[in-house]
Amino acid sequence: MIAVRTAATLTLVLLLSASAAAAQTRSSGRSGRARKSTPTPRPTLRYDASRAAESRWAGEPISLDVKDADLRDILHTFSQLTGLNMVIDPDVHGSVTVRLHDVPWDQALDLILRTNGCGYVIEGNILRVGKPSNL
Repeated sequence: MIAVRTAATLTLVLLLSASAAAAQTRSSGRSGRARKSTPTPRPTLRYDASRAAESRWAGEPISLDVKDADLRDILHTFSQLTGLNMVIDPDVHGSVTVRLHDVPWDQALDLILRTNGCGYVIEGNILRVGKPSNL
């Protein structure tokens, strides 16, 4: 069950659905024919520096309700919504079950990663994700 409420609601649901469908196709052994897709503009979640002075978390609030979603799919979705480039260590894996309402996206990301024993480092516009010993 996936339910998300933000300005990027439809995008998040479609991205998670698409990644689940791709995983199902890979697991069923069927090969799909490559199709050209036209890029659609995606909303970007903002990072408000003025809120950062008041709190540790400055991302735009999101609501997220996912059950047993693949951690890498969730990270890919965060990357697309935030506009950050993301590099994920090969040791990062797990599943995500969360119900969050109006939580800054950077706090949600931090919580999801810490729950799976991971962390992140931001270097410019690149977010590196991995086990703390690898960062």
